[in-house]
Amino acid sequence: MSEISTSEPEFTIRGGDYEHTLGIAGVYAGVRLGYEAPGMQGLFAKMLESRCYEICEFSLANYLTLRATGQDWLTAVPIFPYRAFRHSLAIVRRDSDLVNLSQLAGKRVGVEDYSMTAAVWFRGLLEDEYGVGHKDVTWVTRAKQRFPFPARARVETTTHDLEDLLHDGGIDAFLGMLLRDSALPAEERRLRPLVNDAQKEEEAYFERTSIYPIHHCVVIRNDVLERNQGLVTAVCSAYAGAKERAYRRQLGATMVPWGKAYWAKTFQRFGGDPLPYGLTASNRRVIDRLAGHLKTQGFLPQMPAIDAVFAVSE
Repeated sequence: MSEISTSEPEFTIRGGDYEHTLGIAGVYAGVRLGYEAPGMQGLFAKMLESRCYEICEFSLANYLTLRATGQDWLTAVPIFPYRAFRHSLAIVRRDSDLVNLSQLAGKRVGVEDYSMTAAVWFRGLLEDEYGVGHKDVTWVTRAKQRFPFPARARVETTTHDLEDLLHDGGIDAFLGMLLRDSALPAEERRLRPLVNDAQKEEEAYFERTSIYPIHHCVVIRNDVLERNQGLVTAVCSAYAGAKERAYRRQLGATMVPWGKAYWAKTFQRFGGDPLPYGLTASNRRVIDRLAGHLKTQGFLPQMPAIDAVFAVSE
């Protein structure tokens, strides 16, 4: 149960600006929590470099990689605030002849960070669904990375802007999420998604696999956790309560035409909860799939024991 208060929070969570995180601030299990959405760009790298946040949203792939290397300065709780299908992630030039993800074999593909969860899921998708192994593609990225490249990864680094490189033909595709080209009027855009009807392929993928890819979890620094044993329960309660209120209000469904019908259809497809929290059977299946991709791609020496890397509310 939360309690609205303007008092200074004991702990401030940093995370994304989502409908289902509105109103997180409050008192839970006797702990006063605040919430800030500073923007996701650079948030994970900043946490990795300086450990500056007590509690924050974090890359699930990066978290599993950290724990696999023996780094235990943070612990995740099974709160998964961001998920996304990745069939639409690959961007190409408008005049490109690439129309299917299977055509990326032998191509050069730009990626912002080789270890980011979106890239791990995309490479896993290529292998599982399109027969393109992660070593069948040359991945082009920046020299500064969150993690060292896995041994024998097929990666090149560049000092060039990746979107410019795509325009100039230095790469064939780019896993781009924040493109300058997207801000242009439609008739002036020089880039397009590689997959023409990504939603159709994503829906078919979900029907076959029941996988709605998890990208982010929520982590707590262990030095903070050791001094505040009730923090796991407080954080889990805060997120669960905010999500429940967002679902009840149907935020987003009332602002666009046909929104309510789409809301109802989507919730039915996802069993009433598109963003399940906790170590449920479905979440374990998704985490296992991501961990399998990480192992195949050389980030993990072995599959993790899920119960050993998540702290659960008592």
